[in-house]
Amino acid sequence: MTTTPSLPSLVLRGRSTTARFGDGSDYVQWEQDGLVTRIPLEAIEEVRGRGRAVEVMLTTAQADRPASVYAVHDASAAAVAVFCAAVHARLPERAPDGPRVDGEDLVTAVSGPNPRRPSRRVLLVAAAIALFAAIDVAVGVLREPGWLVALPFIQLFVCVGVFMTLTLGRGLYDGLRLPKHGITVMAELDHYTNNTKVYRYTDHEGGLHFYQESTGGEQLELSYDPSDPSRAATRLSLYLRGMMALMTVIGLAMACGGLGFTGYQLVVALRG
Repeated sequence: MTTTPSLPSLVLRGRSTTARFGDGSDYVQWEQDGLVTRIPLEAIEEVRGRGRAVEVMLTTAQADRPASVYAVHDASAAAVAVFCAAVHARLPERAPDGPRVDGEDLVTAVSGPNPRRPSRRVLLVAAAIALFAAIDVAVGVLREPGWLVALPFIQLFVCVGVFMTLTLGRGLYDGLRLPKHGITVMAELDHYTNNTKVYRYTDHEGGLHFYQESTGGEQLELSYDPSDPSRAATRLSLYLRGMMALMTVIGLAMACGGLGFTGYQLVVALRG
């Protein structure tokens, strides 16, 4: 007697999201940003595979209400195909005129099996906070207690300056470099996230990527890095280039000035 082999438990890992689905399971487990949720199959309207991305569209009670979409980006193309086929085969059949429910209301949050490991960025931020705290305590003890209040304000300027320099500096760098040395495509409007539009584009190897932009129409001209297709930028106007360059310089000055002042106070405190 022959038996049909059971479907193995599938794990679909993307850039920042993991989806799990196993044989006999009546839900898809979603893991993102440390939050683990379960999406029942009855809450799923459609599962779509788009190259290296999977989109799980939930049901809606009203036809004119936008559907909630859960997506995994930058996963294996082969894994995407298998995962979509497995979930689609288990979706319940629905009568066209049958009652409708909001799938989002059926999604439940559960505790994860393992605590999420902190990212490298979080570790760097924690290390910087610990270093600044140690400097503040040392200066406050060796000089005046008032520095325990004053120095954190200076270091807040450092953090703001670093954020401005990295964010605006990278945006300016990409906006200048990618239109000249990257690959330019027309991205299509995919969906909305709050007040932000999300565009989709396909790279030269067939991979699907997404780009968020608050302004733009049904299409958006994007240039992406051939070595890292998920890194893209729009063409910057002359005015926007100037403003981004100015704010980057201001952020760099804030960061360097704050770090220099903090280091100077530490040296004076150690010298007594």
